[in-house]
Amino acid sequence: MMCSPQPLGYQGDFPECGFFPTFDRLKLFYRCCPGPQGSDMLLMVHGHGEHSGRYQKFVSFLRDQNLSLAIFDVRGNGQSEGEGAYVESFEDYLKDLSCFVDFLRRRFHNTRRIILLGHSLGGLIAIHWAMRYPCEIQTLILSSPCLGVHLPPGIAGINRFLNRFIPHFCYRNPVYPPHLSHHPAEVKAYKEDKLIRRKISVRLLHEMLRYMTILEEQDAFQFPFPVYLLMGELEKVVDPRKTVSIYEKIRAADKEIRTFPGFYHEVFNELGQEMVFDTLKYFIQKSHQVQG
Repeated sequence: MMCSPQPLGYQGDFPECGFFPTFDRLKLFYRCCPGPQGSDMLLMVHGHGEHSGRYQKFVSFLRDQNLSLAIFDVRGNGQSEGEGAYVESFEDYLKDLSCFVDFLRRRFHNTRRIILLGHSLGGLIAIHWAMRYPCEIQTLILSSPCLGVHLPPGIAGINRFLNRFIPHFCYRNPVYPPHLSHHPAEVKAYKEDKLIRRKISVRLLHEMLRYMTILEEQDAFQFPFPVYLLMGELEKVVDPRKTVSIYEKIRAADKEIRTFPGFYHEVFNELGQEMVFDTLKYFIQKSHQVQG
């Protein structure tokens, strides 16, 4: 199955796409670019409201890295089934990721080592999954992870109350497109992308805050693999202070945080995105040296 053409601003293509089943029998859409036999797998988890089609350029930028690439549309997003902007429990995201890993292992008939890359909300999903299944991962990379958010006073309490009675109620998506990137074409593509979900439900916000609190209350994080973080200096979508706070509590085989001066939230879609991809390549190669 060939993937459909993508909006302006995206390069490359995933040669394979289709659907895989979840634990609760939803069909989630995935894209994959198989690498050489036995190559490591870069498995990506996208952010809130977006979809796998926005990651097409990774195929072009990482073509020389001897990697397989895979990404899926999180339930309720993109071409996947599920209620948009809603999740019954954050655990559903973790179970879906496990289902995808199992699907990929069957698909490739081997046990490729996984480099897990999570962006924004995908970063929150990725770090919790890594804590749950450390033996499955070779390297964890977080891009502008949603480990904390700026909320007006009282909103969290109001949302907890609403979650008891109207969990499906949706707020307008708080993401302001010009705060994602300085790149005009990237912002334009985001605004015109019909697959972007532009709302967030009471339940989803509740679950996100709950799983952020779990991280905040943890004294330390012990990971037997390298952990690397990428973030923009002018981050306006998530709380960068929480990102740094979590990073400081990480104990890992190796760790590094890279902040890009003048960058907004979507570091892989910024002006100067080439240096971010170069850093990603550096982290991947460095992790191979650390892991031997």
